[in-house]
Amino acid sequence: MKALVYEGNHRLTIQEKEIPTIGKDEVLIRVSYTGICGTDIHIWHGGYGRLVPPITIGHEFSGVIEKIGNSESPFQVGDRVTVEPIYGCGKCEVCQNGDYNLCKEFNLIGVDADGSMAEYIKVPEDKVFRIKSTMGSKDAAFVEPLAVGVHAVKKSGLKAKQNALIIGGGPIGLITAYVARLQGANVYISEINNFRKQKAEELGFSVIDPQQEDIKNKIELVTNGFGVDVSFEVTGTNPGLNDTLLLTSTKGTVVIIGLPNKLFTIDTYTVIAKELNIVGSRVYTKGDFERAIHLIETGQFKTSDLISHVTSLDDAIEEGFKRIDQGDDVMKVMIQIGEGGEC
Repeated sequence: MKALVYEGNHRLTIQEKEIPTIGKDEVLIRVSYTGICGTDIHIWHGGYGRLVPPITIGHEFSGVIEKIGNSESPFQVGDRVTVEPIYGCGKCEVCQNGDYNLCKEFNLIGVDADGSMAEYIKVPEDKVFRIKSTMGSKDAAFVEPLAVGVHAVKKSGLKAKQNALIIGGGPIGLITAYVARLQGANVYISEINNFRKQKAEELGFSVIDPQQEDIKNKIELVTNGFGVDVSFEVTGTNPGLNDTLLLTSTKGTVVIIGLPNKLFTIDTYTVIAKELNIVGSRVYTKGDFERAIHLIETGQFKTSDLISHVTSLDDAIEEGFKRIDQGDDVMKVMIQIGEGGEC
């Protein structure tokens, strides 16, 4: 089979690999679509310390079951599926409480095991979700990043009619904004990139460019001087976090989603003076993943709003990774690998 492999030393290649052999509790999936995530870009640049190359990357995907290791499985060969790609040890207290996203032995497909940028992938059966015939395979590959936004908004405690600010209008930022709006909130997005600003405005969001206007004055104007109730930091930058502290109201909540490349320094006086709630948000859990499936199935979240480009596995390095890295006019890039069925 073909696979996109990170070889280390900032090198991605398309290689021929053996089709994986599955165990009793695993299934073999023929991949239909897989998305390129910010994590994949970090891996390419050597920013994921524990990863041991060479490894096939990718963790946002859909596909069709090709083989099943368990003779009593509820799945059948030919089922169209998506996969929750994270898992913990299954034994510790947080795992037993269902918070396996916080396990010290947290694992991610595409980092700790070969991932989805390949024609075939093997995965644990208990991480597989059958999708309805009405959901396209491209849509199903979007469930994973949508679950990140679902989890973040859930963690924030955001309520209808509250004001929310998203710092960063990339894929995860717009996903979070989308979910926050579904919650009934008034959503504002801070973004400086022209393409991302235009996309956010096309989706009906109020966009503030902090390089073009005074964001503090703008937020005070739209919130009657109070600041937003909830802010989400999605850029993984220190200036982004400082803006959330500045623009969030007294006793408001700051949710940190973006992964930093280095340790942040923050204005602790502002945190204390406002009694801000600082909340970390790490990926998602099963309930978030199931809600993401529901939002797409029911048409509440339209993946076509954010999927800007589809490329092939052969062209993924040039047309996906490099375009994202160069800051080209792309939002979410999907790699089409197999057929998988479209509705």
